[in-house]
Amino acid sequence: MLQWIFGGMTAFALLWGLTSGVGEQTAGAMLKAAEEAVQTAIALAGAYAFFCGMMNIVRKAGAAEGLGKMLSPLLLRLFGPDLPAEALEPVTMNLTANLLGLGNAATPMGIEAARRMGKGNGAASNALCLFLVINASSVQLFPTSVIALRAAAGSADPARIVLPALIATGVSTIVGIASCKCAERIS
Repeated sequence: MLQWIFGGMTAFALLWGLTSGVGEQTAGAMLKAAEEAVQTAIALAGAYAFFCGMMNIVRKAGAAEGLGKMLSPLLLRLFGPDLPAEALEPVTMNLTANLLGLGNAATPMGIEAARRMGKGNGAASNALCLFLVINASSVQLFPTSVIALRAAAGSADPARIVLPALIATGVSTIVGIASCKCAERIS
């Protein structure tokens, strides 16, 4: 569905530019934007490869299991009895990756955690709903993706976003958790 929406928007913009008499400028802008998109993707590839590799090393070294044991009292209290024991490691790794601002590295672990938390009857457990809300709000101690984007765009101070991102994601996570807990009590 989205491919049709974006395709339609692109076609409309191109037709508008051509019929408005600025076809040459429209084509130039489209080519320039495509070039910048490729340059940005190449600049981000290194950062993503590094942090995904680091998360893999952490996992294979057993640090994820240790972190899971350390965080398990907090996570078990937060998620309650609906959190299966086999979901603890992927939940921990997902939340850790999100804390570091590595949304792309967190995705496979988030999918695995959600799969392990699924009830199998088509209904989401309270723990799964809370996990999805925490994932969506995603507290970020170090928003690496945004910093990498800002650096690739030539920002003079790409890390200037750290404090505002921490405040915004912290507030959104607290509100999300409170909303989930209220919804649990109502249902």
